[in-house]
Amino acid sequence: MTAAEWSFGKYYALRMLVSMIAWFDNWREVWLSYRSGAAIPPLRFRRGFVLHHRPEDQVLLQFFEVFRDKSYRRYITEPRFGTMVDIGANIGAVTLDWMTRFLEIRVQAYEPHPATFAMLRANIEANGLTPRTVIYPEAVGGRTGMTGLRAGGLSMETTAYGIGATAHALNEFSVPMVALDTVIERCASDGPIGLVKIDAEGAEADILEGAHPETLKEIRQFVIEYHDGLSPNALARCERVLAGAGFRCATPSARPAQGLLYAWRDGARA
Repeated sequence: MTAAEWSFGKYYALRMLVSMIAWFDNWREVWLSYRSGAAIPPLRFRRGFVLHHRPEDQVLLQFFEVFRDKSYRRYITEPRFGTMVDIGANIGAVTLDWMTRFLEIRVQAYEPHPATFAMLRANIEANGLTPRTVIYPEAVGGRTGMTGLRAGGLSMETTAYGIGATAHALNEFSVPMVALDTVIERCASDGPIGLVKIDAEGAEADILEGAHPETLKEIRQFVIEYHDGLSPNALARCERVLAGAGFRCATPSARPAQGLLYAWRDGARA
């Protein structure tokens, strides 16, 4: 190891420790587990909630992306009331982040993988969020019906797209799938739809292209993780649909294969 590599590793570890101290009540337990390579315990946030997880959920990566780095809320204005939709909710990190900061919003969340959905439900119930949350064990895509999914070794690898995912799949199964039109219809009684987050591992463009124009009019903002590596031209396809529906789009930290696309209507962002 060179001196530069050693220095960077020390800086990275120190930054992780500082983040854990700032965010977790049980930071000592989390830090010691991380340093020793042991299983990371549930994350008990100073904000007053707990995030349960399994080894395959890569919980510290989710913590950095969702909570510390605020990746899903940097370039939009989050609503203080009404409905937010979490498509590809995984174990619920984004849903918990929303619901523990905004006490008047409701969330409808979708996660198709059965075991990951069970962990999502456990996190919702453990934090007393059931009255404001509806969760669906369904995929969201360009149509309503059934779809095949392939699951890799990590919970975030579950996808219906990509040659690599097929080659390295550990499990293949079918799940019910609904279109975005159905998702938004289900929100009709819960107030305005201020934000839709989509992290569907390659399905993002299909979801938007399959939506009726009237459905897109009901949504004020999107945060979309695009996966050009799984579904070619996903970013360009998403931008084309959103621009045609009257959204402004931005990809502040765009990467060639994967990144975040933010979209909002005039007046929806401060």
